[in-house]
Amino acid sequence: MKSVLGFIRVCGVFTIILLGVLSLAVLYPFAGRRIAHRVFMALRWVLLWIVGVKVSGPRFDKIGPGILMANHRSYLDVLFVPTSDLFTIVGKAEVKSWPLIGWAAKALGVLWVKRESKESRTKTRDNIIAAIKDGQTVVLFPEGTSWEGPQMLPLKPAMFYESAKHGFDIYQWSLHFDSAKTGFPIGINFISHLWAVCCETKINAYVDVRAVPISHTDGDVLIADAQEWWKQSLLGLSEAYPARDCGYWPDDRLKIQA
Repeated sequence: MKSVLGFIRVCGVFTIILLGVLSLAVLYPFAGRRIAHRVFMALRWVLLWIVGVKVSGPRFDKIGPGILMANHRSYLDVLFVPTSDLFTIVGKAEVKSWPLIGWAAKALGVLWVKRESKESRTKTRDNIIAAIKDGQTVVLFPEGTSWEGPQMLPLKPAMFYESAKHGFDIYQWSLHFDSAKTGFPIGINFISHLWAVCCETKINAYVDVRAVPISHTDGDVLIADAQEWWKQSLLGLSEAYPARDCGYWPDDRLKIQA
């Protein structure tokens, strides 16, 4: 029965993605980012409904220019950003040249990065800074990679130091699931992961937000403050809503929190 459910959901996911990509690709030459963002917001709720994910938790009342930061579980995380306001996503540079998908991403104003290239990472960092100074809010996952959790991997400090240097606000939020299968560690095949998630009868996603954005002129103080909030937030969520199937995906990094 779960296999039938998984098959239906996977087909539904790819159908919605195709329709969404086509819609955004068609809109790209004619509509602005705000229209494209509304299309994305509508599609994300359809995708979550198809996959059987129920989202609970607060949302930001209002966000301004700055960085939306959270722990990183998988490629699905961008569907849970707790605001309807316009935000900017950072994506892998190779996607930019893909037919339709690249056009759709351009419609959403995605900032591109080649993670394996130091030069590209530096350029993307400069583009993020410019985007925030231009009034945008950029979504970042400071672990730099995804995994099961529930706690966080060591943070990449660069954007904390840049935030301190330029006086940017950081809007913190955290994400927890009651199924550890949602975690997407290194080396796991995308289709295998999506299939496992879609075969789950129901998944609950829990979001927490820090009501007031943080800022500081000292990057180290900013990192320590952010780490402590995430530690307490994720601890509270994981204790209130324990995840099943912990360790389902092989990942040596789980020893970090053992």
